[in-house]
Amino acid sequence: MNKKDVFLAALSGVLLALAFPLFDIELLAWIALVPLLFSINGKNQLQSIYLGITAGLVFHLILLYWIPVPITIYGKLPLPAGIVLLLLLASYLSLYTATFAFLVTFFRTRLGLPLVLSAPVVWVSLELLTTYFLTGFPWGLLGYSQYLNLPVIQIADVTGVYGISFVIVVVNAGIYRVIERYLEGLSFRHGRSIWVALFVLLTAIGYGFWTLEQLEAGRKQALPLRVGIVQGNIDQDQKWDPEYQRETVDAYLALSRKVSEGGVDLIVWPETAVPLYFQMDETYKPEILKAAKDVNSYLLFGSPAYERDDEEVRYYNSAFMVSPDMKVIGRYDKMHLVPFGEYVPLKKLLFFVDKLAEGIGDFSTGNDIKTLKMGKAEIGTLICYEGIFPNLSRKSVKEGANLFVNITNDAWFGRTSAPYQHLSMYSLRAVENRVPVVRAANTGISAFIDERGVITSSKGIFERGYLKAQIYVSGSKTFYTGLGDLFAYICAIATLVLLIRGVISPK
Repeated sequence: MNKKDVFLAALSGVLLALAFPLFDIELLAWIALVPLLFSINGKNQLQSIYLGITAGLVFHLILLYWIPVPITIYGKLPLPAGIVLLLLLASYLSLYTATFAFLVTFFRTRLGLPLVLSAPVVWVSLELLTTYFLTGFPWGLLGYSQYLNLPVIQIADVTGVYGISFVIVVVNAGIYRVIERYLEGLSFRHGRSIWVALFVLLTAIGYGFWTLEQLEAGRKQALPLRVGIVQGNIDQDQKWDPEYQRETVDAYLALSRKVSEGGVDLIVWPETAVPLYFQMDETYKPEILKAAKDVNSYLLFGSPAYERDDEEVRYYNSAFMVSPDMKVIGRYDKMHLVPFGEYVPLKKLLFFVDKLAEGIGDFSTGNDIKTLKMGKAEIGTLICYEGIFPNLSRKSVKEGANLFVNITNDAWFGRTSAPYQHLSMYSLRAVENRVPVVRAANTGISAFIDERGVITSSKGIFERGYLKAQIYVSGSKTFYTGLGDLFAYICAIATLVLLIRGVISPK
C-alpha cells in the first residue's frame, strides 16, 4: 500500500460527497467508487479496511461538515467540541465503508467472486444496517444522490432507496472492470461484468420511463387537493422566548389568510410553529381555532404536547390537526426522536451531556403511527427527520395515509447544505409509496413533491412567505409499501451466506 492507494481512496470520498447537495453532481456517483476499488485491488484484508476508512472518513467529513453548527451555535458548546463530535460521527460511519472494502476483498480472494456481484450486495446490506443500528442514521445513502434523476429513482417503488444504491454500485463495479481489462490489454467486449452492469442499468432506466408514463395516465383518477404551506422564518433565538409568542402566532395567522385566498383545503405550518402548549393555552388556542374557521380550511401545525400520568409528566413533539369547524380532530406524537437533540440516550451513563435543543425537557416517543384524517386525504405526518427512515413512512401508508406532511425546523443548520440534503430524501419517500409530500419548514426549505419524486415548487431558506399548489392523492399501494425492505434484506441474507461460505471454505 502506498500514497497512491491512499489518494485513490480519498478521491472516492470526495467524488461521493460531490454527488450530494449542495453540489448535486449526481453523475459522479456512478464512478465515485472506482478509485476505491482500484486502491484495494491486490491488497490484503487489513489494508482494505484502512483504505475503506479513508474513503468513508473523507466522504462523511465533507457531507456532514455542518454538524458543528447546531452544536456550537445552539448547543452552546465550544467549536473544538463540535469538531470532535463531527470527527467521531464521521469515524463511526466510515466503519461501514471499511467493512465494504474488507468484504469485497474477502469474497474476491476466498471465493473468486466478481466485484459486479459482491459489491452491490454488500453495499446495500451495510446501508440497511446503517438505517437501524444504534437508532439509525441513514443520512448519506448512495441512492439519495440521484433524487434529481427521475428515470433512475422510479425503481424505489419496488426496492426502496436501496435498489438505487444497488444499481449505482453495479455500474461502478462494471466501469472498474472495463478499465482494469483495458490496462491488462484485454477487450471489454468479452468481459461479463460490464454486460451485467449494462443490463442492470438499462433495466432500471427502462422501468423508470415506463413507470413515469403510467403515472401520468393514472393522475386522471387521483383526487385533487388544494394545499397551502406557511414558512414563518422565525429566528431560532426568538422561537422559545415568551415575549415573541404574540409576534410568532400573528405571523402565521397573517400568512395563512394570504395563502387561503381563492380557497384551500389544507394549510400546513412547520414543526413547533406554535411554541407553547396549544392543548391547554387560553390565549392563542382560541385564535388558532377561529383562524381555521375564517379561512375555511383544515390546519395542521406543530406544537409541544404533554400527558400526565399520576406524578409523571411526559412531553411530546407533536402535530395537531384543526378542522374548519374549530375542532381539534387529531394529534400525532413524534416516534423517532433525535438523539441528543430531543433526548439523551443512555442518560444515566451520559449524565454530563445535556440536550442540544432548547425546550421543556426530554421528549417521549409517540406510542404508535396515527394518520390525521380530513375530507379528501389521510395524512401521514413526519416530524423533523422522521422522513429519512423509509420504513416509518411506509408504515404510515399501510395505516391508510395517501399524503405525507413533513413539518420540520431546519433553522438549526444555518446556511449550510443540510436543509438541501434533508429535502432530497423526501423525493424518495414520495416515489417509494407513490404518495405526494407537503413539506413545511420554519426557515426552509418548504416544498411540494409529487408522486414521481419531482420537487414541483419550493421556498428558499430564511425567507418568510407561503406556497400554494394543487396536489393529487390516490389510494394506490406500491410493492415497496406492501413488502418494505425485502430487497435490502435479500442482499443482507446473501452477504451473510457468502461470509459463512468464505469462512468455512478451504484457503
